[in-house]
Amino acid sequence: MQPTLADMNIEMQDIGFLFDLDGVLLDSERSYTRIWADIERDYPTGVKDFPRVIKGSTLTDILNRYFPDPEVSEAVARRCIEAEKDLEFHYMPGAEALLAELKRRGIPRALVTSSDEAKMETLRKKLPDIFGWFNALVYGDMVTHGKPAPEPYLKGAELLGVAPKRCVVVEDALTGIASGHGAGCYVIGVSDTLGREAITGKADIVVDTLDEISVDAVCEILEKR
Repeated sequence: MQPTLADMNIEMQDIGFLFDLDGVLLDSERSYTRIWADIERDYPTGVKDFPRVIKGSTLTDILNRYFPDPEVSEAVARRCIEAEKDLEFHYMPGAEALLAELKRRGIPRALVTSSDEAKMETLRKKLPDIFGWFNALVYGDMVTHGKPAPEPYLKGAELLGVAPKRCVVVEDALTGIASGHGAGCYVIGVSDTLGREAITGKADIVVDTLDEISVDAVCEILEKR
């Protein structure tokens, strides 16, 4: 009888899972959409569907690109940071079960987020257990070029010690999907944030929730890459 992937612990160490945070593991994208819609109303950018356009971008990138005036930039940053302090963080459906399975099977896991260090500190206070799921953490301040550049996911793979082509990226934003593909990873798109139509053809496969991800199936795909 052939051993299952769950039994092949040594081989599975050569596979890595790289997760985005908001909209993938945390049910927070709707809150951020509301925050940025309110900010854009008071500081108009002229960009249609602004909260959707900036999904997956770092705060620094957003400020530099859309709020270049120093006074406005400072005001927007302060408002965003203050709004984050009031957010409640909850896991997306299937997130804890998937992370627990990966941890049990010894599959390396990295959190790769565009959030900055201030957001990470807020998260540590409100949902500290989330960091225990991961072997490595990459946040926005740790990279020079954020998503959609490949650097964040290349960094995540490097920290896990796994070749990018043997890593799967789980993302909900177009910038993150592009970042994952640019790094050479296999990309699973989660449809909750943008809808299935927006990411179909962009990600390698699309799921509606993390419950739909089969670890065995993904590992088989990665083993062949």
